[in-house]
Amino acid sequence: MRTTRKTHLLILVLLLGAPMAVGCSGSGTPINNATGGQTGGAGARGGTTNTAGGAGGQPATGGSTGGSQSGGAGGTSISSGGVATGGVSATGGSGQGGGPSGGNPQTGGTTGTGGTTRTGGATGTGGTIGTGGTTRTGGSTATGGIIIDGGITATGGMTPTGGKTSTGGSNIDGGITARGGTTATGGSTPSGGATGDGGVATTGWVTIHNDFFWYDTDGNLINVRSGALRKFGDLYYWYGGAPNDHNQTCYSSPDLVHWTYKGIVLTTTGDANRMDILYNATTKQYVIFLKYIGNGAYFGIATGSTPDGQFTFKSQTLVDGFVIGDMSVFQDDDGTAYLAYVWWGTGTNKAHGIYRLSADYLTLDKQMYLWNEGSREAPHIFKRNGTYYYGLSETNMIDPSPTRYYTATNLAGPWSAATMVNTPGSNVSWETQCDFVFPFAGTQGTVYMYDGDRWIPTGGFQGNYLWLPFEFNTGLIPEMDYYQDWDLNVAAGTWRAFDRTTRDLALGKTATASSSNGANAAAGVTKATTYQNYTATRWESAASDPQWIMVDLGSATEIDRVILKWYSNYGKAFKIQTSADSTTWADVYSTTTGASYSVTDVTFAKATARYVRMNGTQRGNTNGYSLFAFMVLNDP
Repeated sequence: MRTTRKTHLLILVLLLGAPMAVGCSGSGTPINNATGGQTGGAGARGGTTNTAGGAGGQPATGGSTGGSQSGGAGGTSISSGGVATGGVSATGGSGQGGGPSGGNPQTGGTTGTGGTTRTGGATGTGGTIGTGGTTRTGGSTATGGIIIDGGITATGGMTPTGGKTSTGGSNIDGGITARGGTTATGGSTPSGGATGDGGVATTGWVTIHNDFFWYDTDGNLINVRSGALRKFGDLYYWYGGAPNDHNQTCYSSPDLVHWTYKGIVLTTTGDANRMDILYNATTKQYVIFLKYIGNGAYFGIATGSTPDGQFTFKSQTLVDGFVIGDMSVFQDDDGTAYLAYVWWGTGTNKAHGIYRLSADYLTLDKQMYLWNEGSREAPHIFKRNGTYYYGLSETNMIDPSPTRYYTATNLAGPWSAATMVNTPGSNVSWETQCDFVFPFAGTQGTVYMYDGDRWIPTGGFQGNYLWLPFEFNTGLIPEMDYYQDWDLNVAAGTWRAFDRTTRDLALGKTATASSSNGANAAAGVTKATTYQNYTATRWESAASDPQWIMVDLGSATEIDRVILKWYSNYGKAFKIQTSADSTTWADVYSTTTGASYSVTDVTFAKATARYVRMNGTQRGNTNGYSLFAFMVLNDP
C-alpha cells in the first residue's frame, strides 16, 4: 500500500476529515490536523495501478487514476470495561517471540534468552515454545506456552461461546487482572477522547469501540497508518506512519486503553511507510523495517536501543535485485525473523513471497517461498497451533478489499490455495484493508485480533482503524463478524461480544436535556442501535454553554461505568455526575480534553444513583453538544 493524497467528504460529519497516510499503490502525501477533526489532503493516485482480482488473478496493465474519495471521521477507541455473564473466546495458538532488552520476566514466568514465560510454558533460547494445550468439553483448556513480542502467555485450546472466564484474579504483565481480582476504586478509564484520569478496572476486561477515532492521553489524534502493534516488556507499543511519509510515530500503553505519545522515533530523508519492528534478543537491538522510497521501494532497516527512543537508519537494499511493494515482518517461536513482501521482479505487484532474515535481522538471508501471483498487497504472517497464515489484500489503492489466507505447517511450503476470510455482511473486510493480526495469548486461550486500515469511512462504517476478533469455527481459515463494541480479556486470552441489551441500564430509559436542536432530541441517546444505523439518532443541544443531558434510571441503582459516544459536535470540557434526586450532584469524572467522534468510557467507584448526567461546560466547536449514545452500566 502506498500513501495517496485524497480529499474526503464525510456524510454527517462536520468539520472533520479522515486522517490519511501510508496506503496502496500510488503517490502523494496526505495532510492531517489536530484534535477534533482533520482534513484529508488532495492529490492524484500516482504510479501504475493494478485492478483488483480474485485469487490467482493478474493485474491489468498501465493506467494511472486520479480523483477524490469520500472522507470521514471515525476511529477506534478502547476502554476498560466490566464483566457480563458468559463470554466468547478465540482459540489457542502461537504468537511471536522476542522480548525487551534484558528479557524482563512477567509475573509467574521464567525468562529465557530473548523472552519471558508464564506458568505452563517454558522458553528455550530465542523463545522456543512448549506445545499447546488441548480443548476439552465445556471450554477448559490445557496449558502451553507462547511468546508474543517479549511476553509469554499460556496457549493451546479454545474456549467455546459461553465458556469459562478466568478466575482468582490472575494477572498479566502487572497490569490487567483477570475476573475475580480486586476492582480499582475511584479511577476512571476514558477512551477515545482520552485523558489519563484514573486507572483501569481490574476485572481483566477492556472494551474495544470501533467506528470512532483513537486519541492519546493528551487528547490528540493517534497516527499509526499501516503500522504494527508489539509488546515489549510490560508495555504495548503501537507504531505507524505519520501523514508526511517521513516520520514514524510511537505510542505506548500498559493496558491497551491509555495510549501515551512517545514521539517520532525515526525520520527518514526518503519517504517511508509500512513500518514494522522486532526485538533481537542476541544483539539486544530493536530493528525497524520499512518500505523505503517510492511505490516500488527498497527494503529499509533502522536500529535503536529502546523501543521508544531514537532509531538510526542503517541500510536500504533491493530484494533479489528488484524493488518491493508492501511488506511486514514475522518472528517465529525460535526467534528467527522473516520478511513477507510483494515483489516487482517480474512486473508491478506480480509476485509475493517470504524471505528469511539474517540472525541479527539486518540483512536478507534466504528466500523461503515465492508466489507468482499478482494484484496483491498488505502481506502479513501469523501462527496458530503450528499452522502459519500468510494473508494479503487486493491492490485496490485505498479502497477496501477482501482478505485471503494461505496456510502451511512450514514457511518453505507447501502452501494451501488462498481462501477468502468469511465476513458475513461484507465482501471487503468490513470496509478495510488488512494490516496485521496480533495474538493475545492468555491462561485460557489466544485471541487473534485483526487490525484493518479504514481509508474511506462510509455510512455506518466510520473509524480509521478497525480491531476485530478472528474466529476459527469451521476449520483453519478465520471468520470475522462485525462488532462495534466487544470485550477483550488479555490475561485469559478470551473475548466476548458487548451485549448492550443486558448491560446498558439506560437502554430505553427516559432522557431529558437542557435544550435540543430540531429533531435531535434527548431520547435518541438511549435508543437501541446497531453499527449500521447508530448515526441515525442523536441528541444535539443549543449552541451555547453550559448544556446538560440526563438519564433517569427509574429507581436508585448501583452503577460504576458510563459510556458516551460523541458526534463531531463534542464536549471539550464536561463532567459526568450522579444524583439520587436530580438536584444534588456528585462528580464521578471530569475532563478538558474531549474530542470529535470519540468514545468517553469511564469506570468509577460503585455508586447508587437514579440519575446520571453529562454536564458540558465548554463545546469543542461553535455548534452544540451532540451524542449518539449514553450508556450506564454496573459491571462486576
